[in-house]
Amino acid sequence: AAAAREREEADAAARRAGETERVRAMAKSSAGGANAAKYAAKSRPRPAEVANGVSGAGGGSGSAGVGGGIVMSAELDARLAKLEAAAEQVPALAEKVAALEEALAASRKQVDDLLAGGGSRTPRDASGRPRSSVATSAASTKAALAQAVSRQQARGSTSGKASWGFLDLLGITQGAASSAPTAGAVARKAGGGARQPVASMMAPPSDALTVLQAAIAAIRTHFAQAAVAGSGKTLELLGNDQKNKEIAVLVRGQLCTALSRVLLHGFKSFKLIGRYHIWDFVQHACEATHERVKRGGGGYTPAEKSLTATVVEVNSTGLEGPAANPNIKFRSFVCCGLNHAQLHDWVAVLTTDPETMGKFYEAWAYVRSSEQALPQMMEALRPLAGYKFALSLDYETSRWDLH
Repeated sequence: AAAAREREEADAAARRAGETERVRAMAKSSAGGANAAKYAAKSRPRPAEVANGVSGAGGGSGSAGVGGGIVMSAELDARLAKLEAAAEQVPALAEKVAALEEALAASRKQVDDLLAGGGSRTPRDASGRPRSSVATSAASTKAALAQAVSRQQARGSTSGKASWGFLDLLGITQGAASSAPTAGAVARKAGGGARQPVASMMAPPSDALTVLQAAIAAIRTHFAQAAVAGSGKTLELLGNDQKNKEIAVLVRGQLCTALSRVLLHGFKSFKLIGRYHIWDFVQHACEATHERVKRGGGGYTPAEKSLTATVVEVNSTGLEGPAANPNIKFRSFVCCGLNHAQLHDWVAVLTTDPETMGKFYEAWAYVRSSEQALPQMMEALRPLAGYKFALSLDYETSRWDLH
C-alpha cells in the first residue's frame, strides 16, 4: 500500500511539474525573447518594469511588449505566483489526508468490533495492543449510548411524547412504529457481524393527529360559547378575528401549527440551492391542479377553484415585508380554507398529484404512509366546515397580537 501511494504521489508530482512547464512554455512562446529568458530563470517582470515601458502602454490582461510579444500584467503574474505556491503545498496536504483516512478507518474498525461484541471485549488500538483505561472508558460510554438509543427506538411510538421538539416539527423524529423499522435501521448478516442497511422508513409523529384533533376541539369549544345562556356572543362574532382575538390565536397559533406538524412529516425540505418550504408545496400543488384540469379538458371542482384562487390572492398580498414570509402565507392560506368551509377538501386537492407528492415527500411520510392517513386528516378537519369564519389575510401584518 505504501509503495502504491508513493507511485501515485510521484505521478501526481510529475503531472504538476508538466503542467507548470506547459504554462511557462506558453508564456515564453507569447512573450518574446527578452521575456522568455526571464521565465526560464523564474524571474517574471515586476510591475514597475511593466509600467516603465517593457509592456508598452496597454492595460487589461496583457499589452504589446518587446519584439511585438505579449507581457503578462501584474494581476495575472500575481495569480500565477499564487497557483505555483498552492501547488507546492499539495503533496503535504495529500499526506495529511492519507493519515486522517487511516486514522478514520482504524476508528471505524474499533467501533464495528465493539458493536459486534456488544462492548464486552477489551478495546484495542490499530496495532492490536490493549487500549488505556481512559480509552476503554470512552468506548464503554459509546457502547452504552448506542444501547440506549436502540432501546429508545425499540420502544417506538408506544411510549408517546409529552411535548414536541424542533426535529419533530420538521418530521425527523427518532421514534419508530412497531410495524416498520426506523430511519437508518441496520440489519446484520447471520454469523458475519457485518452491517447491512435495510429500507429506510420513519414512523409518523406519535401525537401528530392527536395534537391536530386537540386544536380542532379547542376551536369547537370556542364556538360553543354562543350556546351559553346570557353570554351575548354569536357564532358570527366568535368567528371574526377583527372582533374576537381568541379565534385568531386558536387558528393561527394552534391549528396552523398542528396542521404543519402533520404536513411536515417526511417533507423533503432540502434542495440544491436553499430549502423548500411547505408553502412551496402548496404553490406547486396549485400549478399541478391547473395542468391536470388543462389536460383533462374539464372544469374545476369547487374546492380546486377556491384553492387556486386563494393561492393567487395570498401571493398578491405578500410581495414584500412581513407579508412575504412563507410561514405567514401558509397560515393565511389555512384561514382562507376555513372562510370557504373547504379546508378538509383542500387537503385532498393538495395531495392528488403523484408527481408533486413524490417531489416534496418521502415514501414514508405521514400523508403517503397509508390509505387511511388522508381520510383521517380530512375527517378531523371536516367539523370546522360547520362554523362561520371571517378571518383576514393581513391579520399578522396589521395587528401582531397573537399572544
